[in-house]
Amino acid sequence: MVKYPDIAYFISKDLISKSSIEEIYEKIAITANTFIKCDLITIFMLIEETETIKCIEFYKDGKFIKKDFETMIGEGIIGSVVENGEPLISKDIKSDLSDIYYELERQFSGMASILSVPIYAGSLVLGALNVYTGTPYEFSEEEIEIAKFIALMGGVFIYNLTLYENANFLYLRQKEESRKVENLLGVSRLVSSSLDLVSVLDYSIKSLMDFTKASISLVYFKDEASVKPCYEFFNCNMKGCSIYGGFVNCYTLTDFECLFVKCPPRNKILQKCVLCPYLRGITLKLFKSYGLESYGLEEYQNTPDALPLDEGPKGGVEGDIPSSFKLKECSCVKSLNTSYPTIVHYKQGQDNKNNKDNIEDYILKNIDKYSEDGASSVFLTIPVKTDKDFLGMIFLFNNKETNYSVETVDFISSLSDIISVAISNAQMVDYIEEAHFDAINSISEAIEARDAYTRTHGDRLINYGVEVARKLGLGENGVKNIRYAAALHDVGKIGIRDSILNKQGKLTDEEYAEMKKHPEIGYNMLKKIKFLTPIANEVLHHQERFDGKGYPDKLKGEEIPIISRIIAVIDTFDAMTTDRPYRKARPIQTALDEIKKCSGTQFDPKVVNAFLKVVIKDLNLRKESFE
Repeated sequence: MVKYPDIAYFISKDLISKSSIEEIYEKIAITANTFIKCDLITIFMLIEETETIKCIEFYKDGKFIKKDFETMIGEGIIGSVVENGEPLISKDIKSDLSDIYYELERQFSGMASILSVPIYAGSLVLGALNVYTGTPYEFSEEEIEIAKFIALMGGVFIYNLTLYENANFLYLRQKEESRKVENLLGVSRLVSSSLDLVSVLDYSIKSLMDFTKASISLVYFKDEASVKPCYEFFNCNMKGCSIYGGFVNCYTLTDFECLFVKCPPRNKILQKCVLCPYLRGITLKLFKSYGLESYGLEEYQNTPDALPLDEGPKGGVEGDIPSSFKLKECSCVKSLNTSYPTIVHYKQGQDNKNNKDNIEDYILKNIDKYSEDGASSVFLTIPVKTDKDFLGMIFLFNNKETNYSVETVDFISSLSDIISVAISNAQMVDYIEEAHFDAINSISEAIEARDAYTRTHGDRLINYGVEVARKLGLGENGVKNIRYAAALHDVGKIGIRDSILNKQGKLTDEEYAEMKKHPEIGYNMLKKIKFLTPIANEVLHHQERFDGKGYPDKLKGEEIPIISRIIAVIDTFDAMTTDRPYRKARPIQTALDEIKKCSGTQFDPKVVNAFLKVVIKDLNLRKESFE
């Protein structure tokens, strides 16, 4: 099975430093040829000025061949892929194409089968990546997904090189705008070098805050759990459309599909759906906050600590920063048509007639009391969206009265467009990584099927491990690693006999010696899987003790990897509070007392302290849910 991190590394390892678009096209073709069975690779790119699709790369037998060939949007397989933005596969080109298009394809490629996938940047279709075989061949689902992933990665590099070149052109032409261009280049470079959502967001928000002199930023993304399918065409007024001639309630038609595909941009969802009650009812959740610690609100730096507003702005408690709200409660909903920031001015103590009606004034009212008495402030609300999708909102708060020029607002709008594309691409990569994690969890199910105790053990450890890692400030990479390590720490039990795993009673010395082999078995399994190698060592040492009396290597103190030290605590706690084949679960308080008693001997004291805070908070939340 091909691993997506390997593909991502293969395609990106050289491209960060590439300075020409031709080098990027070549690397995309070589990557596709490396990971997919094929006899020919071509890349076609959309030329917007002429609405034609031109062959940019023709890679066959390890050579790049010059082919001056172009087709029109909508013509043949490739033209249809670029027009509709959806992959097309033909096992037998001759039978699937009309005579005229088959003759053109035969002269151009001479191939029998084709897999064609769109090259995207955000929601923009830039072109198509095409994989051919010389004999009829049915591409597998895995090959199709690999081709789509390569096209996605390639689209990011193509688009961002274009952004970089455009930004550099602006810099040369308008030196007086150098500060604006510096921010634009910075975000563009980040998009080119990182697909990590938090990294992209951190850099982007800090750039916006620096440019606008904002002191606080709140980032809200739409709650995917509350989002149902919503379709591209909302208000169909196109002459000649035989399907719908008027208003279309797209959010109520689950199978709606507009066949009049040439509707202009003004008819697309984000241009019309500002009137859509479904869109306006979408819940936005606080993803991350910046600068709140300056106002004595450190507890709101992490989303789980923010207090919810059950009834929107009117339902909150004085001083709370809402963790969620409905889009209709934000006056900036009207800005979805233009991507322009909404600007709200506020003065402490002033009777603002709108401060009971929208989220901006509500947040201003609660943040502003921490600024100087009588201070005026300004709030910018920036929509995060692509052509076909609404992602969320960025709120910027400046505790000084500021009048932003039209040029400044224009630039903020342009920068937010780049940020939107970056976030969209990063979310796509997060989705792929989550799919990887789900695959890894399926390995744990092999253990769960054999050991009744571990059936929910892995899920509990993942939840506790993530929270403890965050308390210890391990960063997003540490959090990601502990998810994998917690899920797989007992994977070595695959090599332990069932008679030992499920024995009703105490193990003999020989049986215990065999059970102690499971960390090494797990280590030897994981070190052979390239993208799991970073956590193999953590799995190997999760049974070590802080005082050096553990196994397999008797490591001591900080010689033990931090993730292993975390797993040691949460694994022991979960073992004590769970029914085992040979004893009943102990009371939670008894288990916590035992954990505290072993702090400094069996466990790392700082890990124990962080764990106790997490558990106490978790128990309080669970208690409240039953009251």
